[in-house]
Amino acid sequence: MLRLLGWHTRAGEVGLRLLLLNLLWLLYTLRGGIVLGLFPATAAVHAVLRRDAMGHDGGTRPGLRAEFAAAWRSELRSANVIGYLLAVAWAVLLTEHRVLTDGGAQGLAAGVAAVLWFAAAFLFVVSAVVWMLAVHFDEGPLVTLRRAVLLALARPLTALGAAAILAVTLCVYYVVPGLIPVFGVAVPAMLTCAQLWRSGVLPGPARPARPARVPAPLSH
Repeated sequence: MLRLLGWHTRAGEVGLRLLLLNLLWLLYTLRGGIVLGLFPATAAVHAVLRRDAMGHDGGTRPGLRAEFAAAWRSELRSANVIGYLLAVAWAVLLTEHRVLTDGGAQGLAAGVAAVLWFAAAFLFVVSAVVWMLAVHFDEGPLVTLRRAVLLALARPLTALGAAAILAVTLCVYYVVPGLIPVFGVAVPAMLTCAQLWRSGVLPGPARPARPARVPAPLSH
């Protein structure tokens, strides 16, 4: 009974935290005028959830809003570069697909359309993992994008798992759109964070080495 109560309490705490994170995501997206706030707010959600996954690191952790705001400011430039590069890539793929669809995919055009579908699937996988990599590694946006591409190529099952989480969440949101304003970005971010963290692709903080044991002197 106590264990069941503990699970319910924990579920309530997680649900409340995700709700607050999604509200902060909306607030800071608007703070950046949507155009400059959307991608940094997305990165900030992942940054907070990354700290949650790491657990207590011995330091004093700020409040949720203060931590979110600090992450939003620190990721402002890098996240926008990453986000808009991905947006341009998606726009090119969708435009090319629209042109082929309007003209009728026959012969060579059908082969190009198949390549575009593969490229779109690969870009979806990269988009699913890039934000967690962006907040975990202190690198520039281009290096982060390259890391996401390498992850998709070198660890396809791990990357596909993150993409599947995002795809399933989007399907659930499509079926139950009322969940979007409540949990929004926070739920897929939390699940992706957990999946990538457990896979081992995100190295954790170095732990201090244990002191060597000194053998006790032999008693005479």
